[in-house]
Amino acid sequence: MKRLTAIALAVLLCWSAAAQRIRDVDILVELQQDGSAWITQTWDVKTVSGTEWYMPIDNLGPMSVSSLSVTENGTQFQSLGNNWDVDRSFEWKSGKCGIVQKSDGVELCWGLGWHGDHKWTARFLVTGLVQAFDDADGFNFMFINPGLPAAPEHAKVTIVPAFDCPQWTYDNTRVWGFGFYGDINVVDGKVVAESSESSSYNSKLIALVKFEKGLFSPAVTRGGDFQTFLDRALEGSSYGEDEKFSWIIGLLSFLLVFGPILYGIYAWIASTLGYKYKKSLFGRSRITDWYRDVPLEKNLFASAFLLAKGHRFKLATSPNNVIGAFFLRWIMDGKVKVMPDAKSEKRVNLLFSKDVSFTDDLEKDLYNMALSAAGDNLLLETNEFEKWSKKNYNKLLAWPDRAYARGRSWFRDKGYFLKDDVCNTEGAIQACHVIEFKNFLNDFTLSKERGAIEVGMWKDYLVYAQLFNIADKVAAQFKKLYPAQLQELSESVGVDTSTLIYTMNWTGRMSNGAFTSAASHAAGSISGKGGHTSFGGGGGFSGGGFGGGTR
Repeated sequence: MKRLTAIALAVLLCWSAAAQRIRDVDILVELQQDGSAWITQTWDVKTVSGTEWYMPIDNLGPMSVSSLSVTENGTQFQSLGNNWDVDRSFEWKSGKCGIVQKSDGVELCWGLGWHGDHKWTARFLVTGLVQAFDDADGFNFMFINPGLPAAPEHAKVTIVPAFDCPQWTYDNTRVWGFGFYGDINVVDGKVVAESSESSSYNSKLIALVKFEKGLFSPAVTRGGDFQTFLDRALEGSSYGEDEKFSWIIGLLSFLLVFGPILYGIYAWIASTLGYKYKKSLFGRSRITDWYRDVPLEKNLFASAFLLAKGHRFKLATSPNNVIGAFFLRWIMDGKVKVMPDAKSEKRVNLLFSKDVSFTDDLEKDLYNMALSAAGDNLLLETNEFEKWSKKNYNKLLAWPDRAYARGRSWFRDKGYFLKDDVCNTEGAIQACHVIEFKNFLNDFTLSKERGAIEVGMWKDYLVYAQLFNIADKVAAQFKKLYPAQLQELSESVGVDTSTLIYTMNWTGRMSNGAFTSAASHAAGSISGKGGHTSFGGGGGFSGGGFGGGTR
């Protein structure tokens, strides 16, 4: 009986954790001239268990936390100050809030009142958040903890000055973000950190901000050089990865004369001996078979994930190929129309629409980027996407990683993983189909079983050829073998055969140009001029802790 009771309790706890949701966490940080901050957290959640909501804030050092107030639906909770009792009943805690003092921090607590949907606004004061270094002022603070009962689906932290000071710009303010996938930027005099995808159990939100001397008069002096403080946070991060390997660049420059030999050895090992693919994903390292059908239920994200993560020698598909594949899919599906260029008969433009609907939010995000680049006339012309990417590089650069994460999730949801990035037997078979399909398209003229191909399948073939970066070759083969069918396909998207082939090549070049431009502008992100964040790193932070939520 005891064993059955334990099993039932375990099942109930698992169900409770799965059913809870944190839909959104929106945090406003109002900095005072002395470095203190009023922090307002808005939690949009669903609870199914526990008697209270609590949030640990540890690693405070010289800082302190006080003056907690909580409201819900316009109702102010009764504040008990530092006299909160975690052992009291569900009914006693209802409508009340308080603080638990610990040796290295505090816990902010308030009663649930009921189980179900809540939208709480909690406000509290943190003294000593901005601290004085010898050469700058700043902080490295964890605003959202890992280990919450449910991973936040969206999170945003906005940091603003609550006193009269010069507007924050990259001339006097630098920013870095850690522990989450998203962006952090200085926008209109504010620091804004926002997630770009749902977080995981280990996700957190750490913001590191550096201010020029003179903007604040911090009450807490930390001393020392800010760069030392920053260097600790950058350890283990993805910021400045290129700089970390500068010695390799120097070595390769010295050995430049041996470049052709090294490349030949590399190509021989990777291609001839077949050590191209990771056995963890594909079950084998050499894949030479053909597969005629479009793999993985036509899920481009899943195929892109395999191409990006499945090569042993970093021979992965470029992120711009993924973007180009979606552009071509939109053309094939009629979501984007190919239009002649009024300035040149040799060029085309792409006409977008504001009324297009998508079932996938990530695909919609990419479409909206292109729509924004197209401008008021909705016509994406030569170089417009590239120009847009220079100002919005953080959005574009973050998208492929989000696409790969979506593809990984597809494999996980299908039950194809033993664990992340390690396929079971069926998963490896399905993964191999992607490479086998590429082999089929690449060697299409050699296939004796190619048979008749429906126009709808031709569209998929060309989209995936774009993903595999062999679209021009596949289109040339189709034109040679099936000119009438290719003409039918071209007419279905409103262009002639030559224009279709040109459009395929142009979308590939356009995606490449935009992504290259975005990458070049992001190269300075290690200097704190905003952009996408690093999931790793962030060491030396204050505040935060592990866990929280219901108990």
